[in-house]
Amino acid sequence: MHPRLYKMITNLWTLTSAATLTALFVASFTVASAEPPAKAIGEFAEDDGTYAIEIVTSDEACRALCKADSQTCRGTVIYQPDTSKPEIQCRLNNGFGANAAFPRVPPEPVDFEKALADLNAYRVSKNVQTLIYDERLNRASEVHARDLAAAGIISHTGTDGSGHGDRIQRQGYYFSIAGENVATGQMSWDAVFQAWKDSPGHNENMLRDDVTEFGLALVYEPTTTYSTYWAMLVADPIDINGSESQN
Repeated sequence: MHPRLYKMITNLWTLTSAATLTALFVASFTVASAEPPAKAIGEFAEDDGTYAIEIVTSDEACRALCKADSQTCRGTVIYQPDTSKPEIQCRLNNGFGANAAFPRVPPEPVDFEKALADLNAYRVSKNVQTLIYDERLNRASEVHARDLAAAGIISHTGTDGSGHGDRIQRQGYYFSIAGENVATGQMSWDAVFQAWKDSPGHNENMLRDDVTEFGLALVYEPTTTYSTYWAMLVADPIDINGSESQN
């Protein structure tokens, strides 16, 4: 009997729902000082994103291997050179490579003017004053988004133990109140904005009537499970003498 080739691309492992977190900080004001890809088998293209090959006896077992390694695995390709035998080669795929079976797609770049316009239009529709961007809040947001991306996690606590109040003050911004939203997995501003509106805690932060300024960041790290890491800050500044902003 001549061996027959049987191949199948199975499902892509992605998050079924993106994650979001929200936090609020009311200040008591103080001055803060891999292995390389395996070669192609049979008809499969070179550089297709395969990073490991395991022998299994069912498609379900192959999927289970991918799910167990969800930090790296985006999908599986199975190869059965002889259908008279139960052994199947399970090719775990990380989505990288010129011929990736499950290519990783970067998110839409953030249009900051649109993001601010969308948020302000939403606030006006709820009879809340508009916000302005503050570069320090942008930087604090980006610091946290990059930290989350490097660790591949979602959290309000930085890997150094910092809270969002700490990160804001490190940028030289002192405040009477500050709130933070974070999220992972959304591929566009529209998607994360909708996710935050749909979540009561995040929505409350976006509609606070005691904040005047806003910062936003998106970091893309395709080697992690979530791929996209969002951070947003809203705050009201205070000067070193304790007088609040009149923006």
